[in-house]
Amino acid sequence: MKLKVFKYDWRPETIRKNGATLKSHTSKKSKIKFKKMNSIKTISTLLLLVTMTIFSSCKKEGPEGPAGKDGVDGNANVVSSTITSSAWAYNAPSWAITFTYPAITQEIINSGAVLVYIKVGNNYNQLPLTFYQSSSYSTTIEVTTFVGGLSLIWTDSDLTQPNNPGSQTFKVVVIAASGMIQNPNVDYSNYEEVKSTFNLED
Repeated sequence: MKLKVFKYDWRPETIRKNGATLKSHTSKKSKIKFKKMNSIKTISTLLLLVTMTIFSSCKKEGPEGPAGKDGVDGNANVVSSTITSSAWAYNAPSWAITFTYPAITQEIINSGAVLVYIKVGNNYNQLPLTFYQSSSYSTTIEVTTFVGGLSLIWTDSDLTQPNNPGSQTFKVVVIAASGMIQNPNVDYSNYEEVKSTFNLED
């Protein structure tokens, strides 16, 4: 009895049997499936290209608008704050209080300004300030500055120990030289004018 030998070529699309090529039933389905997938990919790509074209055509720049007006100078060259304190220390013949203030640098001391105002009623008066209790008796509040801070000194004219000044409110304004150069006509003794000029916040 002779045995028949079958030769197979397992390429996806064909099977060989005794030298003859037989078409695989599954290969047609695979080809159809691959064709469908390729068609879907092609359609998706075309839709993506069309969408991108539409969006790129809509994104057109309009005509350039008119030039804007120059803005008002901000307070980049100014540092200010409100300080309320009662931490006075007596050092005969004066009461003194010291604040740490990092904005006071050597450059500020050399060419800028450190402005200090004390609140009297609803207004702020610039220091140094002398006020009179009588025609022969007065109190003076002075300011001394140093790198990194400032001190306020409260002295009576008779050089005796005055009453403890108690809680007082101050405005400290530190202005760089460039800020002063840009605003040469400001009345620095007037806090409201300084506040308006440099856009300070209360």
